Amino acid sequence: MSRLTLSRQLLLLQTLIVVLVVTVVAGVSLVQTDTAFRNDESRRMRGTAESVAGEAIVRTATANAADEQQRAALEGALWARLEHRRASTDASYVMVLDAEGRPLSAPVRPGFRDDATLRDDVREGATWTGTGERFGRRTIEAQTAVFGDGTSGREGEPGGGRAGQLLGYVIVGRYYPSRLEVLGTAAPSVFLYLALAGGIGVVGSLLLARRVKRQTLGLEPPEIAALVEQREAMLHGVREGVVGVDLGGTVAFANDEAGELLDLDPGVIGRGVDDLGVSPEVAAVLRGEATGRDRVVAVGQRLLVLNSRPVRVRDRQTGWVTSMRDRTQLLGLQQELANAEAGTDTLRAQVHEFRNRLHAMAGMAELGRYDDLREFVQEVISRLDGRMAAVTGRVEDPAVAALLVAKASRADELGIEFVVTDGSRLGQHEAALSADLVTVVGNLVDNAFDAVPRGTGRVAVDLQDDGTQVVVQVRDTGAGFADAELAHVFEMGWTTKADGDGAGHGFGLALTRMACRRHGGDVSIHHDDGAVLRAELRVGEVTSDA
Repeated sequence: MSRLTLSRQLLLLQTLIVVLVVTVVAGVSLVQTDTAFRNDESRRMRGTAESVAGEAIVRTATANAADEQQRAALEGALWARLEHRRASTDASYVMVLDAEGRPLSAPVRPGFRDDATLRDDVREGATWTGTGERFGRRTIEAQTAVFGDGTSGREGEPGGGRAGQLLGYVIVGRYYPSRLEVLGTAAPSVFLYLALAGGIGVVGSLLLARRVKRQTLGLEPPEIAALVEQREAMLHGVREGVVGVDLGGTVAFANDEAGELLDLDPGVIGRGVDDLGVSPEVAAVLRGEATGRDRVVAVGQRLLVLNSRPVRVRDRQTGWVTSMRDRTQLLGLQQELANAEAGTDTLRAQVHEFRNRLHAMAGMAELGRYDDLREFVQEVISRLDGRMAAVTGRVEDPAVAALLVAKASRADELGIEFVVTDGSRLGQHEAALSADLVTVVGNLVDNAFDAVPRGTGRVAVDLQDDGTQVVVQVRDTGAGFADAELAHVFEMGWTTKADGDGAGHGFGLALTRMACRRHGGDVSIHHDDGAVLRAELRVGEVTSDA
């Protein structure tokens, strides 16, 4: 058996609701009809009973009930009068009882004498109206007393008793209608309501089903559930972080990878971007305020590449979706590759330099100028030993020392004076701090090399280590930075290099700042006959908030 479509399910549900509502309304209508019937008939039976009790023939019959001759003479007239009143008021029975409670006449049915009970309060002269049992059926009944009016009949005729004398009782009742009779009375209106409500409900259900089908693009509930499951699986299965934000700046969805990359708390869906605890730069990208492809931002110890695109549904923009990926390792490898390329260039320059020196020594040997050859070799060795001693005597960390020696060779090739200050001192440190010191020193020196003019430039490196903090200061004789540039120097991807589009540049100082902050320090810049960059790193302190 095939499953019902969504529209048919809605139609069936709405129809059942309409039938249920109409059934309840019909029940309430029956109850209201029954209550109205009981109230109306109670008033009518009471009025009939009081009217019958006030008639002269009833007073006369009850006043003379003890006289058998008078009673027999009045019975026919009393019966006819009571029958007339019963028929005219649509009552089911009218009974008259004497002061002892004995029936005098009952025009409804024989055997009334077996069912002529009175309420005690009526026996005391009160009037009562209510429901009860009479002749085996449920009835609405009124009971009232008959009092004398103080009249006396003409000569030979009976009178109406003394004024105020309790002469007898009148019972007037109507049989209670059955359920079917009540339903028959209310049926026309109930069926009308049922038909009207059913028609409106069916038409409304059809319109609602069509609208729902349009809103769900014609998909049935199982198909919608499958799409949602596939969306969740795809969203949380990709390795890139994905965050969706609506036009109001509220997070609509975010996968697990985005939560890890941005360090988000659980339950971010439904929260505003400003409440996520991310940096203003990241918040601007998530809200679509910062455009551009492959924007690199620093989040903690990570370098993230963000791409934000508008989301359009039916030619209407509904928000922004931002994808992000971690480029920390990639940029680190890129920086290492750049350092390796610089080292290769240095080695190439040194090979070229040593080849020239070997040619010179070979020429001296062929010319037989051995004394000059000896002096030349001693000079080369002395210069190399002096350079090595100048570095290794002040810098005990082997990685940083090797880096400085390589930078000195690079400076010779570029025609730049490169010195490590006499007061410099750096001890040997654990691997993590040593690696970050290589990053800091290498980036600061490379930026200084790029800033000074060839042939006349000077770069000085000063290293200070007191056991608790390492301070690296690089001073150059370049033009420095303009005031407007100082605010952007440490931004990821920002560069002053004019070659091409700057691809591959703009990360050195940003990585330097991250390395410093990772060790509880920071990097700053000021001017003093050139640019002076000062980096501070604390020994033994590593933080994840970089």
